[in-house]
Parts: sequence; structure tokens; C-alpha cells
Amino acid sequence: MEVFDVNFFLTSFIVLQGQCSGGTFTEYNNLYNTALTGYNKDGRPLQDQNHVMIVVLDFSLLTIADLDDASSKLVTVGLFTILWRDEVITWNQSLYENTKELHIDESLVWKPSMALINTMSINVGLLGFKQSKIEYSSDGVAFWHIADRYQTTCDFDTTYFPFDKQTCELKIVAWDYTIQGLFIYPLKPTVDLTYFSENGAWELVSTETRSEYLAYYSVVVFSLNLKRRPLYFVIYRLIPVFTMLFLNTLVFILPSDSGERVGYAINCLLALAVFLTLVSEGLPGDSEPMPVIGYVLTVYLIISAIICVLTIFILRLHHKEENKEIPPSFRKMYNILTCATCKKRSRTVEAYLSTTDSENVEENDKHKKSSVLPLTWKKLSSRLDFICFISSLSSVITVGVVYFVIVMS
Repeated sequence: MEVFDVNFFLTSFIVLQGQCSGGTFTEYNNLYNTALTGYNKDGRPLQDQNHVMIVVLDFSLLTIADLDDASSKLVTVGLFTILWRDEVITWNQSLYENTKELHIDESLVWKPSMALINTMSINVGLLGFKQSKIEYSSDGVAFWHIADRYQTTCDFDTTYFPFDKQTCELKIVAWDYTIQGLFIYPLKPTVDLTYFSENGAWELVSTETRSEYLAYYSVVVFSLNLKRRPLYFVIYRLIPVFTMLFLNTLVFILPSDSGERVGYAINCLLALAVFLTLVSEGLPGDSEPMPVIGYVLTVYLIISAIICVLTIFILRLHHKEENKEIPPSFRKMYNILTCATCKKRSRTVEAYLSTTDSENVEENDKHKKSSVLPLTWKKLSSRLDFICFISSLSSVITVGVVYFVIVMS
């Protein structure tokens, strides 16, 4: 196999960009006819057929037209530049009045047949058009531009949606010859972004190119490392969900006798359910992997439903008849919620007090016990309102914080 000389192709690339054809039309026509006389487009244009044809690819990305995670589709607009050396089409410039270049229709000459492996089109994604031209220099360097709109597949990992990062690739294979006859290389280690236009939904973080093998065929891969722009989803999806959950927790602050608590809680639940239906349309449709945000929204819906259940339960306790005895289990729960046991433990300091001080403490305790109001259903429901408000608000904040920690780590 021949040694690959990138510098040669890169120098030829620069020279071809800056030169003009020169000469007269007559000499250009004579050169054109001479070059194609006896030319066989079905054979590799190498004088020694034992050598390997070296082809170099460069990709200039113009824009990312679409990136659809639901259909795993990447649509790009770009320009492929393909270079090789044709040892048959060469000439002495001085014999043709300094004619430096030829432009020949691609259907008339040999060219490397290459295709996109991961194309989404029904047919094989062949590169090139019948009407495109190939530019030749006098030393045989061929210069071929192929501009098109390319639809390729992209394997998405939406676990951390909408803060996810994706790597999409364009894979080019030379399928007419094995690596014994033709080998393709990337011209540069990165994709050319000179004329790139930014996409509103995705940020292009970096690019890279590499050579691979597919069985006995040569492959060049152009990788695009992309990062989703999450601001739209955060403003129009996440913030409204957090706001609705916060408003839902405020149901425990409403007075129990207002008669609006159950209606308020159910309205918040319905509003959240309807909004989550709209939000789900913007989420990736794949179940593997399942986006973390899907679990978060489900947990929030469950929290909202639990708030409705707790509201109904507390109102039922609040409106019980006052002459009805409170069960011991509710009294024990109330003592736990009010930290009554903690207060009893604090009285163990009596052992360290003097006898006179101990007697005063006992008298004060008796006075306090006599002045403490008995436990009622309204006091119990009021304490439950406070605890449920703190618990539900803490749950909403905790779930949100855990989500952002996971996706931002």
C-alpha cells in the first residue's frame, strides 16, 4: 500500500482554489478532447494497477437543518470535497497555452463511488449528481464538490433531556473497491465550519473525523458533538410545572371553613394534568432510555394527587363533632407532631435544681397543665395542615433539586 501524503493533497487543494484556467477556448477544447480520447471510466486511473488509489474527503458543514429525536433523524446541509490523483488526465500546460485546469462532467470520467451508510432515504445514499463537474489540474489532481441536503440516522440518548448531549455521525463508505484497491481518508481532523450557521435548538460543541473499516471496505466518519439548548423547555415547560405545584401546596393555608379547599386542590390537579399532557408532546417518544424528566413529572403528578387526598382527609377531621371523643391514636400522632415528648424530656433538669426550685417548677407545671386547652378536632386538623404544607413544599423542592443535580452532573 502506498504511503498516504496529506500534505500533497492539501497543497493541491489550496493551489486549485486560487488559479484560473488560462489559455484560449480553442486550446481548452483541444485539451478536453485529448484527455477523454481513449479514456476508460470503469478502470482506476493508475498507471500501475498494483497500487492503491488514495482518495481524500473533506466535509464543510453549512447548517443543521433538523435534528428529530422522535424519528432519530439528522438533517444537515453541507459540502463534500473529494480529492484524488488521476494519472491518466495529465498534460503539459505549455502545450495548451498555459491551460491550467479542466472541468469534466462526472459521468464521463472515473470517480470514487461513495455512499452514506446511515442514510434515512429509501435508496442508497450515493454521493454526487449527474450534472456536477470534476475539476482537474495539469498534474492530475481531481477536485470534486458535492453539495446536498443529507438525511442520516442518529442514535439518541435522552436520559438527561433537555440537558442532553448527542453525537451524530455521517459515515461514508467506498463500496466499489475493497481496501486493496481504494482507501479513503479525512483531509482534516475536524469538520470545516467556516460557513456554518448556528441552529436555534442545538449547539455544535465540537467535531471530529476518523477512518474506519467495514468488513473489507474503507469508511470515513464525520462526527458532530451536539448539545441541546434547554432554555426554551425550562421557561415554557419546567417553570410552569413548578409554579403549579407550588400553588397546589398553598391549599393547606386556606381556611378550612372557606369551603374552597377541595375545589382549589382538584382544579390544581386538573390544570397540572392537562399541562403535563401538553408537555409530553415535546418529550422524546422512546422508552429506552427513559428520560429522567419523565419520572420527575410523574412524581409531581402523584404529589398533586396526594395533596388532594390529604385535603379531603383533613377537612373531614375538621368538621367532626366536637363532643365526639378523639381516638388515642390521633392523640399520640398530635403529641408527636407537636413534639410533646421532647418537652417532657427537657424537664429532667429538675435533678440539678435545688429543693426550693424544684417545688417552684412543680407548681408552675401544674399551673400550665391546668391552663392548657384540651385537644379538639380543629386543633388536630390545624396541626395537620401545617405539617402537610411543609412536607408537600419540601417534597416539590427536593424532587426538583435532585433532578437538576442528576442532569447537570
